[in-house]
Amino acid sequence: MTTRSDRIAARRAYGGVLVVNAVLNGIFRVELLVDTAAAITSITLRTAERLGIEVRHPLRHDRVATAHSRRLVIVPVVKLDSIAVGPFQVEGLEVQIIEFPSQLRIHGSLGINFLARFRPTFEFDTATLILRPLPG
Repeated sequence: MTTRSDRIAARRAYGGVLVVNAVLNGIFRVELLVDTAAAITSITLRTAERLGIEVRHPLRHDRVATAHSRRLVIVPVVKLDSIAVGPFQVEGLEVQIIEFPSQLRIHGSLGINFLARFRPTFEFDTATLILRPLPG
């Protein structure tokens, strides 16, 4: 059973995927594409710069195959202080810095390293992401 607080209004875009509002580091409101094919949440370089994140000294570099480039690229990985989606906040989440095609007009993607902390359900007909905390 879900409650109102579990239900996060999204919008359908780009062929039906969900785009949700999020708040990064408690200050910066963004739109993230919900991407169950992405192991790690990502933000754009511009978003990282606006947050004051130093990308020249990342935690590490990951090799990823992006859907839009269809080739392997090496991207920096940094850590956010926090990311909040609806009433749910995760602290210390690692994110990749990835560029998206400009026509998408998003700030990044919400990947499995965020979603796996919950029991997510997607209602595409109502453009709703439902997040339920894991037991325990």
